Amino acid sequence: MSQRAVEQCLGRLITDDQFRRLAGKSLPQTCRQFGFELTATEIELLGHFDFSSLADVSRRLDPGLHRAGGDLEQ
Repeated sequence: MSQRAVEQCLGRLITDDQFRRLAGKSLPQTCRQFGFELTATEIELLGHFDFSSLADVSRRLDPGLHRAGGDLEQ
């Protein structure tokens, strides 16, 4: 288990709307695509999140904390 990878993935889910949309379709594929080395258990646990509630958190953040641009690079 990599706590750092889990934290980075959570941060990305909160601050990056496009990443969150992709993850909502396929969290395992999106994590692999972006290089998050998570165990199957970690992916399963992260998959329990209600991504719409993460979107709510995102809307409450200062815009300066959101991922800039529309690219999907890491």
